[in-house]
Amino acid sequence: MRVRTHLSLLAAAVFLPMIIGAGVAIKLLLDAERHAVLRGMQELARASVLAMDQELTAAIASGQALATSARLRQGDFEYFYRQARSANAGTGRQTAVLREDGQQLFNTVLPYGEPIPPPPAAALQRVRGVFERQRPTVSNLIVGSASRRYVISAELPLTLDDGRRVLLDQWFDIQHLNRLLPRDVPASWQVSVFDRDGAALARNEVSSASVGARASPGLLQVLRSGAARTELPGRDGAPPMAAALARSSLSGWTAVVGVPVSELEATAASAVSLTAATLLCAVVLALAGAILFARRLLAATEYLGAATEGMAEGWLPPPADLRITELNSLQQVLHAVSRRLQKAETGRRKHLAEVQTARSVAEAQNRAKDEFLAMLGHELRNPLGAISSAIALIQMGAGGQAAGRAHQIIARQSRHLAHLVDELLDANRVLSGKVVLALAPLDLAAAVREAALTLQTQGTTAGHALTLDLEPLWVNGDPTRLQQVIGNLVENAAKYTQTGGHIHVSTRRQGGMAELVVRDDGKGIDAELLPRVWDVFVQGKVSSRAKGGLGIGLAVVKSLVEQQHGSVAVFSAGAGQGSSFTVRLPLAQETAATAELPAPEATALDGLRVLVVEDNEDLREMLCALLAARGCAVGSAADGRSAIALAADALPQVAFVDIDLPDISGHEVARALAGQGGIRLVAVTGYGQPEDVRRALAAGFDRHLKKPVCLEDLERAVGEMDLVR
Repeated sequence: MRVRTHLSLLAAAVFLPMIIGAGVAIKLLLDAERHAVLRGMQELARASVLAMDQELTAAIASGQALATSARLRQGDFEYFYRQARSANAGTGRQTAVLREDGQQLFNTVLPYGEPIPPPPAAALQRVRGVFERQRPTVSNLIVGSASRRYVISAELPLTLDDGRRVLLDQWFDIQHLNRLLPRDVPASWQVSVFDRDGAALARNEVSSASVGARASPGLLQVLRSGAARTELPGRDGAPPMAAALARSSLSGWTAVVGVPVSELEATAASAVSLTAATLLCAVVLALAGAILFARRLLAATEYLGAATEGMAEGWLPPPADLRITELNSLQQVLHAVSRRLQKAETGRRKHLAEVQTARSVAEAQNRAKDEFLAMLGHELRNPLGAISSAIALIQMGAGGQAAGRAHQIIARQSRHLAHLVDELLDANRVLSGKVVLALAPLDLAAAVREAALTLQTQGTTAGHALTLDLEPLWVNGDPTRLQQVIGNLVENAAKYTQTGGHIHVSTRRQGGMAELVVRDDGKGIDAELLPRVWDVFVQGKVSSRAKGGLGIGLAVVKSLVEQQHGSVAVFSAGAGQGSSFTVRLPLAQETAATAELPAPEATALDGLRVLVVEDNEDLREMLCALLAARGCAVGSAADGRSAIALAADALPQVAFVDIDLPDISGHEVARALAGQGGIRLVAVTGYGQPEDVRRALAAGFDRHLKKPVCLEDLERAVGEMDLVR
């Protein structure tokens, strides 16, 4: 056998393993490229679903926020119509309210009061389904009764105060979904979203004709099966498509990303063909010049072997001159394929980051809603508890000083409650430092005694030994907010102190400051929890969830104290060692005790002829009783037309008129009574915005009072009008 033959065989022996290894590597490369594209398709489908879910979540969240409107619960649809239009401004969403029979009461896409065509039978079936499920529901593709266009609706079932059930819809035009789909995809890729019935909702190939089109039977079967990947036959002679699917757990919609199978295989097939041709050329050249190029081929083989192994692990050696054109070409192909794989991986990570960002935004919006509701409940609980306790004391037949004290608590806490309702329109103002404080000199010791009495009346400290060691100290503070600080600290001590435990509250002068110290011998605070006790929603473990609270009381204490130019600190030796909270406030100049007010003179209401116009029976009865007790001759009416007729006969001197009446508005009543002459008019209403006051005065009212009103408000309004008796 000739040396050339030996060299040829040697070259063959050297190149044969390389060829086999290269074939395996190319097969792996082909599979990796195919799977990378499929993963990219899957991530694109998921990103499309998450984009839809984010929009739907925002629609549901805005609907839930609107559902808290008291005007909606009261059935004041015209006012709620304005609220909804204001809330939806700039979002692309619209609001509709539907009866149980599917008929729309109003739709913000139309002027309020404009007739809306009756709904189709399918709408009634959809409405019934939502009421049966009793939870927010995302609709399939529907034709809006008001817009007559394809729309998507987030539907929330509600029950009004009068027992009626209605459906609150947050809807948007279907074209809005097309704008949410990703556009930076190859032209041959098709991105579509189908609803639960297989109707097309959105496609990256924007076409109004494609919206509402039904999926093919084959695709519809795949949509219902929940498969993640499949291959679909082409339609109308088009090539078959590889498809990746992702279904939304929120809406049940499915996003489908389709890519022609030929395109999926084209890149890998090209790489395989080029590599095979290069290897064949290398073998022929090796056999033809085995002796001349043996060493060169062996060196090149070693390099390519290392490159092939490295590519499987995600890296390649730097380019080198192999002195053989074909092998250099193979090297370039390997580097090109590696770069494409790295690019695909970078794209996948980018899509994942976008998905995580979208999820974070949705979670932040949901947390904001929960924090608002938590703060609202916490702020309203104390005054309501004090009022309930005082009422219970009166119902038990308490008399004398106890009954008088209970009446004082009811009056004070009712005013406090009205004040809180105004302030809690923006629930995070306390924690953000935006709450307006009414600072005045007050005795800190007296404030502690009053707070302790309120908590004892509520039963908060009934199971504990509460002791007070109080030194009179004058500070500049907001009386209501300081009561809230004291109450929160004592409640916190009672919560984490076992029954029979001790709570000690003291005030003292220390270092030129007034100090309030609340100390207990309860469960104490763990060292790891101690630095975070002032954070919102952070709290220790309690034995009963009924005592758990929402974890915002101490955060409110810290914010309110700092807004009153003070500081707050906490100390605990550890679990089971009790805890101590210290509030430091600047001292103020001591103020003399308030002198007793002189006995009131005859009120401005004595002998006055008064007309009360109010549709709420209980409120009308109480106002009439109060006015009659002050010596007024009182007439009353439950609607506007009755009031006008009664005024013509009784000739009242003053009329207290509600704005929201069942037949005509209070403004119309004012204009009619002003025409009779000699009647002074006072608006008594829940509408208190500057525009409401301006409209009332323009309609002929002399004064404007915002509910709830007390007798002093009525007397002050009459006194300011300087009536001629």
